[in-house]
Amino acid sequence: MRRKFGALPVGVLAVALVASGCSETTNETPGGGNTQNVVQTGTIATDPAESQGPAKAVEGATKGGVVKLLHAAEFEHLDPQKIYVSDSLSMATQFARTLTGYKEDGKGNLKLVGDLATNAGEDVNGDCKVWKYTLKDGLKFEDGTPITGADVVYGISRSFDPDWGMGPLYIQQWLTDAVEYNTTYKGPFKSPGAEVPGLKADGNVITFTFPKPQCETPFAVAMPTTAPVPKAKDTKGDYDRKPVSSGPYMIKEHAYDQYIDFVRNPNWDPATDPIRNAYMDGIRVEFGIDAETGANRIVADAAEDQTAFIWANVPAAVLSKTTSDPKVKERVKSGASQYVEYMWINTDRVKDLKVRQALNYAVDRDAIIKVRGGIDQFGSTITSPTIGGYQNYNAYDGGQSGNPEKAKELLGGKSIKLTYAFPNVPVRQQMAAKSKEVYAKAGIELVLTPLDPATYYDSVGTKGNQYDLIRGGWGADWPSSSTVIPALLDGRTIRDKGNQNLAYFNEDEVNKEIDRIKGLKVAEAAPAWAALDKLIMEKYAPLVPQYYIGTYEITGSKIGGTFLSDSFSHLTLNTMFVKP
Repeated sequence: MRRKFGALPVGVLAVALVASGCSETTNETPGGGNTQNVVQTGTIATDPAESQGPAKAVEGATKGGVVKLLHAAEFEHLDPQKIYVSDSLSMATQFARTLTGYKEDGKGNLKLVGDLATNAGEDVNGDCKVWKYTLKDGLKFEDGTPITGADVVYGISRSFDPDWGMGPLYIQQWLTDAVEYNTTYKGPFKSPGAEVPGLKADGNVITFTFPKPQCETPFAVAMPTTAPVPKAKDTKGDYDRKPVSSGPYMIKEHAYDQYIDFVRNPNWDPATDPIRNAYMDGIRVEFGIDAETGANRIVADAAEDQTAFIWANVPAAVLSKTTSDPKVKERVKSGASQYVEYMWINTDRVKDLKVRQALNYAVDRDAIIKVRGGIDQFGSTITSPTIGGYQNYNAYDGGQSGNPEKAKELLGGKSIKLTYAFPNVPVRQQMAAKSKEVYAKAGIELVLTPLDPATYYDSVGTKGNQYDLIRGGWGADWPSSSTVIPALLDGRTIRDKGNQNLAYFNEDEVNKEIDRIKGLKVAEAAPAWAALDKLIMEKYAPLVPQYYIGTYEITGSKIGGTFLSDSFSHLTLNTMFVKP
């Protein structure tokens, strides 16, 4: 799964922004809808000193040891220009540095600073059209070669390739002022020797020139799109297996779908890095361990799992074990997140509005939330309550448990059959089975279609797929609805591959309103996005909002220093350490 900040030049960005999530344990009774919507504040650093390393020391931290991530399936992508899923985004922080990044302290303070760059960005003319980033001195790849502006430009250039298209599209579309951003320039493999439109590197200075003002550029360049890639080491399709590191850790060995061993990058200089502490000697990722197995292992806390953790919610079957023992409970981090869970309705295939409305009336949110242990909140809107301007509404109020009779009325008593695609992992299997049971009450038969989780979004993100209903989740890329509704429901973004608009929804009325709101000042835009949220659901029903996603993760007893990241809603690696 995949996160307001106002349209102001960085020179005056000592402003607060609204973020989402929670770093401390907020629950007392798992299973009872325990997460809370919280507002956290942060700033964009205007003092260049904020962007210098080393990162602030974590009290009590010690260096050494190896931590272990117990993970259900292989990462969808590790190639930074393809990454756009929360677990991969979290992992990438350790090997793919970007122009900017976030300092977090676990207390709700989120600050955007220069990561590879000396600051959060320079708005050259004060109109948000030209942005300049200067790389720090002493930056190196894992093999010791210097990181240059050309390496950053080359990394960004790869994201233009028509066969890539899995990652964020902000920079590509802003540079070309086009949804179809690669009609002319198609990346370094298909347009060799050609220049990236609007992007230049002069030594260590990188300049973005946009046709229109793009005042949220400092946030956009924090995405992995701007991670540097050395052209000489680019293995193209195989880069997913072993990307070249610019961060504190690099891949020593990657046995696909089995494990990855990350070790220290000897050429990472902490003096250049204000974000990462890199206390551990290594990070081992073990695949094929479902959330229930992983959570049970960590609760048991055997010697080999005392430095283990999971990037998945503790499943319902294990929740009681995390509250009955105070020593286990203190190892849990939980709270609200910026993510929303949806059942997408493929409008290319499900064209009848009444069917889409019936799916919304019939959904039993209470039952689905209970499958996950009750750690989530009832949700009926496209955007999360953690985003500024949010307005609560329910366009198809069937109550907590749904209204199958109203759904039957809309269907005229007819029975229908729909395919439902979801990742083939235990918790998704359980949720899909519950959805099948729920919708059967309304005369809607779900044909369950489990897909390989490692290629799931590639499959459902391909236009013309054969799925009527698609499981998906989304969170704002930064704290603004401008990174939710346009990304998910602007029909002009639909392409052959790599779609985020999994409803394949395209309505002129909505597209025009997206353009209008983008031209508004932030105070006007926030409520306008909320109004558009409501219009889309009431008039078109292209998806079923199911719940606002809560996070409930656990670590072994020898892991310290971590908290739920407000950027990715997973336990952060940046400050993690192994206790003696």
